[in-house]
Amino acid sequence: MKVNSLFVVIIIALMAVMILFEINAPSRFQWYDESQSYKSKQPFGCYVMDSVLRTSLPQGYEVLGDDIEQYFDKKSKKGQHTLLFTNNYDDFCRSCDVDLLKWIKEGNNIVLAVYDNYHYYGYYDPDVKDIGEELEFSFQPVGNIYTNHFDKKTLSDRTQYDTIEWRADNKFAAATYLISTAFCVEELKLSSSFRTLAILHKVKKPYDGDNEGVYYKSYAPEEGHTAPVAAIRDYGKGKVVVVGMPMLFTNYGILNDTIRPFVLRLLSECGNKPIVRYDPTYISRTSKDQESESPLRYLLANRPLRWAFYLALATLVAFVVFSARRRQRVIPVIKPPVNHMMDFVKRIGGIYYKKHDNVDLLNKKYAAFCNDLRAKAMIDIEGNDYLDDELLSLSNRTGLPFNQLQQLIRNVKNGVNANWISDKQLQQFIDAMNDIMHRINI
Repeated sequence: MKVNSLFVVIIIALMAVMILFEINAPSRFQWYDESQSYKSKQPFGCYVMDSVLRTSLPQGYEVLGDDIEQYFDKKSKKGQHTLLFTNNYDDFCRSCDVDLLKWIKEGNNIVLAVYDNYHYYGYYDPDVKDIGEELEFSFQPVGNIYTNHFDKKTLSDRTQYDTIEWRADNKFAAATYLISTAFCVEELKLSSSFRTLAILHKVKKPYDGDNEGVYYKSYAPEEGHTAPVAAIRDYGKGKVVVVGMPMLFTNYGILNDTIRPFVLRLLSECGNKPIVRYDPTYISRTSKDQESESPLRYLLANRPLRWAFYLALATLVAFVVFSARRRQRVIPVIKPPVNHMMDFVKRIGGIYYKKHDNVDLLNKKYAAFCNDLRAKAMIDIEGNDYLDDELLSLSNRTGLPFNQLQQLIRNVKNGVNANWISDKQLQQFIDAMNDIMHRINI
């Protein structure tokens, strides 16, 4: 018992150690997840960034998932805002177009930190108006190369970095930032209407190790290459900030002590206005038609009705639970009666064995033998008047000779009337009576 208890204690202790180890073990991040989604906690998601900016920016910060035109209708009467785009340029172009330009002219601002995948991969649609043509800017990969190296190996290599120089303006002094080459993948082609905020100074070629770095390495820019990566311009009453490094606006960027000041400077260039980040994956996207068709949405939109609905659900669940418990019928487990006959036989046999009274034991066995013959064969051998007739019937029934049966009954009666018989004689008499009953039962 002690060994089993010790084994159980050891197993429980090992399980506790494994649970503590799993709790304290660092998470395995997905370094190739560049979704910039509001719900992604990976390095290049935006869950942490949205949480930090929402609590730290005094002018306000929120994430938008509705249609942009609906957002304009809702916000146009509530002051001016800054709209932040950090997603794919393809989605951006198909969503905004001329309405966004009109919105900027009215005094709102935008920050564009997107990839130029819309034109780079050849998906150009002449029917979709490019906002870059109106604002006179375009994105171009640094050195005309395609990069895909946002991984832990590249970011942890401190020898692979470039320098970002922030030019002094009326808001901020000049500053220099060392940023991994993984972020410096887009440069800006700007018109004279833009004022450059930050310039890339290429210190190293992009990382190209183990087939995870740069493709077409012969086109990589040489050391000393410079290019604008952030710029601003006025458009109507509003401002437009373009950034060629969209992955700075991620969880990794906002938690990095070098990148975070650069990100906050970019957001501050648009002035003290509430910032709204556009994320097409935001789950709250719901059309007005869908809202009007759902009666449950009206209940959940009003606090008293919402709590009444929750209380009704809780009451219904409680009713179902208690009703089910009330209707249950417990089926009792009926155990069969315990057969103590063998214990009784063993106890009686032990008593006879200790006293060694063979005559009395033979008497009991002979009486039981006579009763069995009367019950099963209708033969009575206890009387002396018709004993021969009864033995003749028993002989015909069992197939044993008459003389043998007559001698056996005579010897058994003599043993019952004797003062003492041996164990051997007792065993012979009992075996003979059992043989007779066995023949009758057959």
